[in-house]
Amino acid sequence: MKDRILSILGQPTPTTLKRLNTSFEELAAYNSDQIIDLRSVINNQTLKDGMLQIQSIVKTLGRNQQLLLVGLSSEDCIGEQAIFQRTLVGITKSLAKEIGHRAQTVNLIQIPKTTDLGEFAFVNSFFTSGRSAFITGQVIPVSDSSVQGLLRDKVCLVTGGAGGIGSATVKRLESEGAKIILVDVQPMLDNAGKPASSNIKPFAADLTNEQNVSGLVDYVRSEYGRVDVLINNAGITRDRTLGKMSEAQWDQVLNINLMAVLNLTDLLLAASLISENGTIINTSSISGIAGNFGQTNYTATKAALIAMGAIYSKKLSEKGITVNAIAPGYIETAMVKTMPFVTRFMAERLTCLLQAGTPEDIAETMAFLAHPGSRGIKGEVLKVCGGSFLGA
Repeated sequence: MKDRILSILGQPTPTTLKRLNTSFEELAAYNSDQIIDLRSVINNQTLKDGMLQIQSIVKTLGRNQQLLLVGLSSEDCIGEQAIFQRTLVGITKSLAKEIGHRAQTVNLIQIPKTTDLGEFAFVNSFFTSGRSAFITGQVIPVSDSSVQGLLRDKVCLVTGGAGGIGSATVKRLESEGAKIILVDVQPMLDNAGKPASSNIKPFAADLTNEQNVSGLVDYVRSEYGRVDVLINNAGITRDRTLGKMSEAQWDQVLNINLMAVLNLTDLLLAASLISENGTIINTSSISGIAGNFGQTNYTATKAALIAMGAIYSKKLSEKGITVNAIAPGYIETAMVKTMPFVTRFMAERLTCLLQAGTPEDIAETMAFLAHPGSRGIKGEVLKVCGGSFLGA
């Protein structure tokens, strides 16, 4: 039926995205043929030279391949140079819309002028591989070169870990050898069943309950002594237009999606349980950037989590703790699959890739930001949305 609608509308049938399933350790070195270093763009002539480079590669880029552009960090841009470097943002976003129907992606990282590109090997490998298959048209500042290290034996606390995105994230982190504290309410844990690995320890908690949260902090202290990666993923929706929204609907969403995140994060920091050089990742949403009909409560919280990433990242920089947010777009979860077909179809049409993402796409990005090799990304929001036309 979908192909028939596409035929009527005269739009191409999208290529199925090819995603990777290997661990980070097995991930091959990045493909330099898919990377164009454009830090030399400083005037009209160098911009045209860069455009011709991009054009040449795009003509030979295969389906399901990723193109990575490299520009200058804002600190290195002076005067007219900053003007022409900004053109790369426009090129990236427009090109994503042109090549997306072939399941091709293009992203732009901004790095220091004097740094060798090879020092960003981990970041490069992610954005030139199928691990980033649902990320396109994004601009990602990377402030310094990658730190070496592994996720193996890192202690990762994942709230909302029994849901669709949460369970995919837990599975992905565990595959790298991480130790997982899977936090969710008891009914969700019961539905999830027994963990697949002894490295995954479920902990039942209502994060709006002060005693439950205190118990979680005590458990972390006694059993692990630290949290290397905190993933604030738990969240709910209580949709209603603002004019008809009850105070209870507002309070429920604000308390779980925002206040519980701030409270748990602050308690772990106050107890010195988040490791130096640790990582905090918040699950935001494209809705928190673009807004969404009937979701003022939800979008308010998701917008706040983006701000939290920027503010806390600066506040915790002396301890080496990085804080970022991930903004999922249209992701095929069990809940989404119950929506009417036409609604789902139109949501797919509003992405550059002309299709929905999966929980695994979010999990890959969670694992990427949790990895020591991505520590140069700080206070940012990565939009895992297939190049959504809404807010991306």
